[in-house]
Amino acid sequence: MNKLKTSLLTVALALGWSVCATATAQAEGIVTGGKTGTYYKIGENLRDLVDSRVDVQITGGSWTNVEAMSRTKGVTLATVQSDVYAAFVQMRDDKSVPEAMRKEYRDLLANLRVFMPLYPEEVHFLVRKDEPIEYIHQIKGKAIWMDMEKSGTYLTARNIYGKLFQERPNTVQPFMNPTATGEDEGTKRRRSALMALSDPTYYSTYPRIDVMVVVGGQPLALLEKNAPANLKLLKFDPNHAASTALLQEYKQAEIKKASYPVLHMEGGGSPSLAVDSYLITANFADQGRNEFIQTFAAKFCTKFDALSSQGHPKWKSLTWQPGQALPSLAAGWKYSDYAKDVLNRCNSNQTLRLPSKQNTTTPATPSPASNACSAQDRFAGLCR
Repeated sequence: MNKLKTSLLTVALALGWSVCATATAQAEGIVTGGKTGTYYKIGENLRDLVDSRVDVQITGGSWTNVEAMSRTKGVTLATVQSDVYAAFVQMRDDKSVPEAMRKEYRDLLANLRVFMPLYPEEVHFLVRKDEPIEYIHQIKGKAIWMDMEKSGTYLTARNIYGKLFQERPNTVQPFMNPTATGEDEGTKRRRSALMALSDPTYYSTYPRIDVMVVVGGQPLALLEKNAPANLKLLKFDPNHAASTALLQEYKQAEIKKASYPVLHMEGGGSPSLAVDSYLITANFADQGRNEFIQTFAAKFCTKFDALSSQGHPKWKSLTWQPGQALPSLAAGWKYSDYAKDVLNRCNSNQTLRLPSKQNTTTPATPSPASNACSAQDRFAGLCR
């Protein structure tokens, strides 16, 4: 590993890149999620272990992150689920979608690029232990909490439900219990839902929740230490009739008992589904920001050992790791020109040539299109 790190540092220095951030450097925003989610921890790790210029920002999750990456000044990096990004690509390319809506998604995606693949995010389906169901395919008709409408959890949960039952779910609108604690609204909202799920009698003034869905890389801080002891995880059955359709888009995964000692699980873990996640960026009109992405990629390579040993456990299960070629992307996705070369060669002594400056334009901010068939429902195949 020391030899690899020396090689990575040689590449960075050969390119004339500094691997130490300066105190006066411009902050570069990374939009993540709530403080009890894994995305936020990943952002903190990138700031603390890779580049102190990274400004970690709390958001509503993947859907809003894509919008912020395209529209918000100062946002340079974003974490996003693959199914959320795929929904934007599908809306852009689907000719049955109204042209105004297609233009909105074309504008959003015009300059967005993938920095690197991250890791699979497990889909957690939580119910009370006394619920007489054991599998995800048994939640039909239940009152389901899926978080806010533009969160990644919301789209993933609706998509899974739609593929299982070909109908819209009975969703519980998020609410806030004033006794719920947390450093941000998202954390308080999720803890409010956990409280109502665990004891519907005591919290009878709030909407009843039968199933709560949370998407995130295990262990989630929300459930790691504070999960109510009377909850269990629903299991995924790969042999169920609808599982074939689900596995075309999601991966099989196991939520480990060690991740959540308090939750009821049989054996060492609970079979579930997972969705891939990515770190995305853009081709910016400001060449200085493109150069930041290039130097950030070099720093990431040199600091990967520290991320693996000191950061969130998910750094140990990345889809891609230094020393490997970046994997192919789905149709409609593109890697950043400023990161791809560096990441593909980050264990090499070759001197990389800086890409020439590109004339890129910042996507315009379109007005949201109103349509009775929402993007989430259309993506789940529930309407056209």
